[in-house]
Amino acid sequence: MELFRIGLLPVTLNDVVDVVLLGVLLYAVLLWLYRLNLLGVALLLLSMAILLKLVSLIELMALAFFLRQVVGLLALILGIALAPELRRFLLSFRLLPGIALFRKTVLTHQQAETLAQELIEALQLLSKNGLGALIALEGNTDLTPFTQTGDPLQMPLEARMLLMIFEKKSPLHDGAVIVRGDKIIAARCSLPSSERLDLPQTYGHRHRAAIGLSEQTDALVLVVSEETGLISFARHGELKRLPLVELKKLLVQFYLD
Repeated sequence: MELFRIGLLPVTLNDVVDVVLLGVLLYAVLLWLYRLNLLGVALLLLSMAILLKLVSLIELMALAFFLRQVVGLLALILGIALAPELRRFLLSFRLLPGIALFRKTVLTHQQAETLAQELIEALQLLSKNGLGALIALEGNTDLTPFTQTGDPLQMPLEARMLLMIFEKKSPLHDGAVIVRGDKIIAARCSLPSSERLDLPQTYGHRHRAAIGLSEQTDALVLVVSEETGLISFARHGELKRLPLVELKKLLVQFYLD
């Protein structure tokens, strides 16, 4: 159905919907790139691509060759910078191969409450004593590749055990603890650091490692800052803070999901 004309060009309802949807999509992409501090690179890439097309049309072959190299380089830079975000997107839809998935240990509500309370007590004690900590709770993504970077353990998940591990004089305090169900299965583990460009400069190694693991897996990662004593958690690539009462509820739900 024709709505109006621009000169001799008829404009239909489909045309309007098409343009509106395209505008919304472009806005969302630009907003995403802006949030990642990559808007400048993306706009430069688009400008170079348009210029390359124009140069090719008027057959300036040497300049066209040079611009192709520039466009390729900018596309590579953008691809590398966006890799963690794309990986997290694919993981959220289970589209990324090579990541082993399994059903995590089934717990009763009472067991989940008990484990969550042990974790909250541990976080409080670690914070009070000025001890830094990094604790990864395994979800449905197998964390075995990360446990293999540290020392294997088979310890009950208890506040006193976590406090003992993260004591400064402990040989296991450096690195991450990995928890599977109600067991501490590894300590002194290395986690992948996030490569995102939009993270605050104030984030230290533990915070970046927590975000990095949560970008690549469905783990919930707890962090205690050695410098400030602040308690935070990373999930789905985002670092957040919650009151301990709310954090306990989140932990219980994580165990029950």
